[in-house]
Amino acid sequence: MKTSYLVSAAVKLALGILFVILKAEVVGICITLLGVALLVMGIIDLVHNDIAGGIVKIVLAAAVTLIGWLLLEVALIVLGIVLLVNSILDIVKIIMTAVKNKGANILAVVLGLIEPALALVASVFLITSRGTAIEWTVIIAGIVLIVNGLIALLRALVPENSTTQITEIEVEYTEKSE
Repeated sequence: MKTSYLVSAAVKLALGILFVILKAEVVGICITLLGVALLVMGIIDLVHNDIAGGIVKIVLAAAVTLIGWLLLEVALIVLGIVLLVNSILDIVKIIMTAVKNKGANILAVVLGLIEPALALVASVFLITSRGTAIEWTVIIAGIVLIVNGLIALLRALVPENSTTQITEIEVEYTEKSE
């Protein structure tokens, strides 16, 4: 059990550090590796006389490798547009509700507007900043992996009975809060 935590910690820390250092290059590496894997599978299919499967996989390998970045950027723009529309609708809904309820608490309205306003800013960022959005997404994923790796490392280093006690405390706290 401790070994699995150590392996998990090492993998997560290594990936997290690579994500933070290499940023958007990690996405390019993954796209290239996927393209190479599809190409190899296609060649294997051709060798085993599965002509149709081999050709399809080789064509997919070329498509993934050649237009992988374009599709990623298009996906981020579409996500940005959806987020933009959703945040505008949320802002309008909150303002309309506040106007309808003339005695609405101003602080509650302002606090309610924070999340959709941040989503609005994030949507504009996704729509307008091509490669930067990808880089920041990979950096954030890298930081999350590093934190998860450190937690796994702590679990590996803490004696098992301490981990059990911590889990029991978490379960007890969860039951009380429900």
